[in-house]
Amino acid sequence: MGILNALSYGGITAVIGLFIVFLGLTILIVAVKIMGAVFAAFTSGKAAKEAAKAAPAPAPAPAPAPVEEPAEEVTDPELIAVIAAAIAAFDSSNKSLVVRKVRRVSGWKRTARAEQVYRF
Repeated sequence: MGILNALSYGGITAVIGLFIVFLGLTILIVAVKIMGAVFAAFTSGKAAKEAAKAAPAPAPAPAPAPVEEPAEEVTDPELIAVIAAAIAAFDSSNKSLVVRKVRRVSGWKRTARAEQVYRF
């Protein structure tokens, strides 16, 4: 009889534990649904107020396309020589190298180019 009581006690404990877990999950689901409904009502009311405010305003004219600033050309011969030497040292193909023009490029372009080249 002792084993039967131990098994029944363990079974009852397991059933009560499962019941409590699923009851907690149900309460969480209901709470999330209620919060979703409250936030949806709040944002729809706010959006309606903003739409009422924005309705009489005329549509703004489209902004002109941004004009790209011309790159600043570097004319310092020492800087050009240093850049040419760095490129020649980096390139191991033993070809003759001639640097004809050096111009500054903005950091955003450099970053975008690096993302495209070194992605993989």
